[in-house]
Amino acid sequence: MSDTEISFQSGDVTLYGSLRLAASPDAPAPAALILAGSGPTDRNGDSALLEGDIGTLRFIADLLENQGISSLRYDKLGSGETALGDYDIEDIADLGFNTFVDAASDGLDYLAGQPGVDPERLFVVGHSDGAVVALALATATEGSRVSALALLEPLSVRLLDLLTTQIHRQLDAVVGAGQLPVELADELRVALADAVESLRSEGTVPDDLPEPLQNAGLVHANAKALAEEDALDPVALVAALPAGMSVLTSCSDKDIQVIPADVAALDAALSHTALTSVRMRNANFVLKDIGDEQSTGADYVAPLPYSAEFSEPFTAWVRSFS
Repeated sequence: MSDTEISFQSGDVTLYGSLRLAASPDAPAPAALILAGSGPTDRNGDSALLEGDIGTLRFIADLLENQGISSLRYDKLGSGETALGDYDIEDIADLGFNTFVDAASDGLDYLAGQPGVDPERLFVVGHSDGAVVALALATATEGSRVSALALLEPLSVRLLDLLTTQIHRQLDAVVGAGQLPVELADELRVALADAVESLRSEGTVPDDLPEPLQNAGLVHANAKALAEEDALDPVALVAALPAGMSVLTSCSDKDIQVIPADVAALDAALSHTALTSVRMRNANFVLKDIGDEQSTGADYVAPLPYSAEFSEPFTAWVRSFS
């Protein structure tokens, strides 16, 4: 089967995507909504910030197709053909994380209405921050629409906790390399703690935040989205999933964006579900096999094969739905 270019509406935004229908209308079959991670990541998993082909979400659609599973993936607001829709750049500060959750919900409704799709057997595949969107869908009032979840390289802690950990690690590295005085690093740590507290208590960032922290995304235009996403604790969300729900998580030792111990804690909170936990040694964040090399981020767009450490157990998990 091939991709069919489609569009669907979410509020005032027209979202553009790719639909693959694997079944005939007289044989309803499972279908999957595939969700991208943060930033300007499009329906295929490619990023406007990185020149080259990443293709992770297209790869997921291929794996699903091989098992007779229909899928929908789309360019979320701020990426690909959807771009900013009718919004201007100055409107972004008024758009929170819930905008992306609402769009995913509307995408799931669109998928459920397609010929050959069984609306009782819909599952959601979320990569990175897309996993949080997937969890928000599955635990919503109408969460019964979601029959299974795949959380790939998932954000497994509150967003601002992860951001704090990442920035502390970066500061440790530059201080250790003699590139930043300890005193300046400590000032940044204090400012970061103040920004997190401000976002969590008031939904705003301080006006005088140091430039390195602004460069990390802690700016007024992102404040609403940061505060809304941070309010979603992945561990609490997975604990609210129905007992026995089929859930797959994946994580790799060489992922430089996800901490394996955090995913392990997520798995522990998923003990009441039918959990498939995929642990990899040589896959990077975008599920490419980097062999004996260490990931630097540049490998995301390198012409590398996707990881069999992922594709084989994921395919076996998907096969149970077909």
